[in-house]
Amino acid sequence: MKNTLQPSALMWLASAMLFVGQVACDKKADETTDTSTNTQGQSEDKKDGGDEFVAGSNAEVFTTALAADPETMDPGKMSGAPEGRLAFNLFEGLLMPAMTTEGLKDSSELVVPGVAESFDISEGGKVYTFTIRKDAKWSDGKALTSEDFVYSWKRVLTPGFPADYAQMLWVIKGAEAYNKGTDENWENVGIKAPSPDKLVVELNNPTPYFPELVAFYTFFPVPKDAVEKHGDSWTKPENIVTNGAYKLDKFEPQKDVWLKKSDTYWDAKSVALEDVRLRIIGNIDAVVNAYKTGELHWTGTSLPVAQISNLLMHPDYVRHPLLGTYFYRVNVSKDGPMKDVRVRKALSMAVDRDQLINQTLKGLYTAADSYVPVSMPGFKPSAQVGGNPKKAKKLLEEAGFTKDNPLKITVLYNTDENHKVIAESLQAMWKANLGIDVELENKEWKTYLQDVDTLSYEVARAGWIGDYNDPMTFLDMWLGENGNNDTGWNNAEFNGLIAQANVEQDTAKRLEMLQKAEAILLEDGPVIPIYWYTNNMLVSRQIEGFKPHNRDIHLFKYMSLPASK
Repeated sequence: MKNTLQPSALMWLASAMLFVGQVACDKKADETTDTSTNTQGQSEDKKDGGDEFVAGSNAEVFTTALAADPETMDPGKMSGAPEGRLAFNLFEGLLMPAMTTEGLKDSSELVVPGVAESFDISEGGKVYTFTIRKDAKWSDGKALTSEDFVYSWKRVLTPGFPADYAQMLWVIKGAEAYNKGTDENWENVGIKAPSPDKLVVELNNPTPYFPELVAFYTFFPVPKDAVEKHGDSWTKPENIVTNGAYKLDKFEPQKDVWLKKSDTYWDAKSVALEDVRLRIIGNIDAVVNAYKTGELHWTGTSLPVAQISNLLMHPDYVRHPLLGTYFYRVNVSKDGPMKDVRVRKALSMAVDRDQLINQTLKGLYTAADSYVPVSMPGFKPSAQVGGNPKKAKKLLEEAGFTKDNPLKITVLYNTDENHKVIAESLQAMWKANLGIDVELENKEWKTYLQDVDTLSYEVARAGWIGDYNDPMTFLDMWLGENGNNDTGWNNAEFNGLIAQANVEQDTAKRLEMLQKAEAILLEDGPVIPIYWYTNNMLVSRQIEGFKPHNRDIHLFKYMSLPASK
């Protein structure tokens, strides 16, 4: 069937899609202003800067901000937001995310053709055949073929390769066994290139969200020649070869990244922005100041809570729905208080989420009483967390922590004013409600990631933006072997439910399994949900092609400025 899914899969994906774009934008606008809004949720009657303010007026080229240095520019290894922003513009997968998720009428609209000009799906829904476009090229001018995807996906699945997202490929036949090293025969993996323009992928089971998976950066191709010639240095500006709309021009750590339009890109004629500068600004107050002085066209990151009340009336303020959860991880891998489920539950119960959201965070987000965002239609949580300081204190006492023997913990967060505000609020709540002594530990992004990855923390802030529109993107990361788990938590019943859901074709039964899995995660797991995201930004009114996207994916190839047309 051409670009279609079998009926049962289609119904599931349709139910799982996030049809909240315009509704959420309108709702949020109503909460913050009585004036009318335009399509980006901006006020038509705002006075801060008025028509005299022009974002980016002091920028040499289209300029936005990154919150931190990218940890890597290798799409097979990356997992963070700064890295992802670069990957979606430097590289291109078989399919790519659509410009917007707002108002979609059909599941197929979530993705658009990328390197693959088309794809077919077998009647059983398990075999995808992608047709590679003949004008697909690398930035060095070499032809890009189906073999590049075979090489790249095999690289990610190679045992020992540092890919946090390797498990995303496990939906492919034989991929899990190969990745775990239990079957070393690559021929048993369902990834074949029968010809330069054909890639055939066989799945274990019908996977309704597979088109969105191949539009994610872990599935992007990497250049075999450059990787094998330069090793880990292949991503340096002087060595890197890419296949996206842009190529890496310059990178100066802690300063900026420069991208230049690729003249070998198959759709170069549609790319309006010739150059893009991403300034690396770790302090979001500094990002706002840079925007206000005309140095940026887009803040590129969510705004500081402390400034929101002053920015709501800014002419370029927008608020978009976002498929994401802000939470705290708890490290259960080491002997100590966090091993005790009573301590973990007490920490969660002692958080007054409504107070945190409505007072500290100015009502910008939605208090999370479960983990999977409620903005995921078709999925209703079967368990919730809630504030209950009395019960929390009793649980802590049962675990042996009293006024005479107070619990002492360290909370890790990465440099960001919003993270600091939230950490300080939880510190105060845990002290007032439980008598806990909380030490706050702030580290830069790369060091923070290293500490989380190596389980060198007790409690750490975290955030997760869905990688595709299905509850699985929020749940399978907690499998014991998942590279994004980073807590040491491994629950056999949870693992079993996720495994069953991966092969279940009945939509209702699959949802029930996922609900049970989330309930276990909340009851026993290392997760303290705090809030569900919205994306609060400053975006130039001059930009065309910047639309709401529930995963905060904004490709520069879609954007243009009047001067760049």
